[in-house]
Amino acid sequence: MNVLNRKVLLYGILLIFSVCLVLQSCRTSPDEEPAPMVILIGIDGMSNPGLQRASTPNIDELIRQGATSLSTRAVMPTISGPNWASHLLGAGPVQHGVTMNGWTPATTILTPTETDEQGFFPSVFSVIRDQDPGAVTGFVYDWKDLGYIFDTEKISKVAYTGSHHESIEVITPWIIEQQPDFTFIYMGYPDEVGHEYKWESEEFIRSLGEVDGVLGILFDVLKEAGLFDQTIFIVASDHGGIDYGHGGVSMEEVVIPWIISGPGTIRDKLIEQPNDVFNTASTIIHLLGLEQPYSWIGRPVSGAFSDDPMSEANQRSYVPRPFSNIQDKISSKADTLAFFVEQEDLTIRYTLNAEQPGKESAPYTGPLILTDDSKVKAAAFDGDNMSEVVAVKTIRVQPVEHIALKYPPKPQYAAEGPATLINRQLASNDFMDGKWLGFEGDDLVATIRLGKTAHVDAVTIGYLHTPGSWIFQPKGVTIMGSADGNAFFTLAGLDEQQIAETRSGGRNELTIPVNGGQLKYVKIRAVNTAVCPPGHPGEGQPAWLFIDEIMVR
Repeated sequence: MNVLNRKVLLYGILLIFSVCLVLQSCRTSPDEEPAPMVILIGIDGMSNPGLQRASTPNIDELIRQGATSLSTRAVMPTISGPNWASHLLGAGPVQHGVTMNGWTPATTILTPTETDEQGFFPSVFSVIRDQDPGAVTGFVYDWKDLGYIFDTEKISKVAYTGSHHESIEVITPWIIEQQPDFTFIYMGYPDEVGHEYKWESEEFIRSLGEVDGVLGILFDVLKEAGLFDQTIFIVASDHGGIDYGHGGVSMEEVVIPWIISGPGTIRDKLIEQPNDVFNTASTIIHLLGLEQPYSWIGRPVSGAFSDDPMSEANQRSYVPRPFSNIQDKISSKADTLAFFVEQEDLTIRYTLNAEQPGKESAPYTGPLILTDDSKVKAAAFDGDNMSEVVAVKTIRVQPVEHIALKYPPKPQYAAEGPATLINRQLASNDFMDGKWLGFEGDDLVATIRLGKTAHVDAVTIGYLHTPGSWIFQPKGVTIMGSADGNAFFTLAGLDEQQIAETRSGGRNELTIPVNGGQLKYVKIRAVNTAVCPPGHPGEGQPAWLFIDEIMVR
């Protein structure tokens, strides 16, 4: 939206507000204390790192005037339908039954624990209508599926638009005229950009700034009308993302920002208490002085309000975290690591020994040259207040010319073939993420030809241990070396018990020290456990061995 169009919109909205005052059609009289409006702003896909990196002056204003959680948890699955349902329905998918995008009462798989005659679980909108029939509520959105998860007949104004720009144009004059008790404004643009360009990409970061810009129109109009300071804003997301998608169990997808600002909230403080998306509905109903249904599992975010003793524990202020020019990296040459932060007047401090940075840590003054394995941690400081910590791990490896496998992986878990094991990309805990090689019953036997004859200090191998999916740790690992690719000799190894001593659920790494002199070839054998052990549901059936990255160091 250009400047001229924005000015025209502002003028039109203020004209409507003036007419409202003249006709005394607003909901308060001059002698009444104005009741606060509650506006929930839903920004689909807004991640924690994205919010802290993007230029969002309007959201930042709410942060400075209110309370912020950077540790709010989404529900599973981490997709939009179940999570926006949880925000508005005060419960999780197990209770409200919304387990997928495009959910309707007619397509539900999991029967909700409570429904009305139309098959809807109690929502913020239905609770308001049932307990306060005269209340005014609004809902504007640009993702069609969102309109199916609650009964829109219980809402005073519903508008489905084509974009976040149009949504603000439609809802802003209505808010000024009606001064509604509760309004939900949904904007899906960042999620669309994340799917097209990747989460945390430059395009994704700009999308958050663009959404913030249209929010600035709403905020400016509310300020001009004298309504901004009597409005309670909640800004929330539904999930983060990894690469081009979401829906998994990673912290990047599950942990999201949640902001509340307005009368009665603590100012410029972080919410230290745990928070979940289904607490949003409970908080809104609490603010409106209503009672939440027994079927809800949410509760008001008490630590956000100055009159609640729980808020006394919340003394830290928000400081945006720094970002780095490189992420965790596996490479065969030195890396240049630089940090930057959105807010210019902050000091970045860092450590090189994997310890948490503090006020006494070295100040960052310029790029760092990393020549060896490193674990750098950094944080931004504003006086005594510290940001989240960003960690960058670099691993130095020998260059590899070729890798060959004695036994091929199963076709459904072949990823990019043998080269997957040396592509310098680590897999996740999800065996279906496309970065694992899966061997059913067979061992991994991999022969690596290095780019040059070199002294090898250690070999690292990544494996997956998720017995519930019939995937087990290696029964043993052996490392062999050769100068010519013909005569191999054993360098080191680990047996089943040694591997189990360092094992955890999900992805694991084994780093095995070796001292093999000058080598051109390295052979790794990881022994498959062969069959599922006694007592396992698949007892006697072929077991799986999943391997991701092999690093010769």
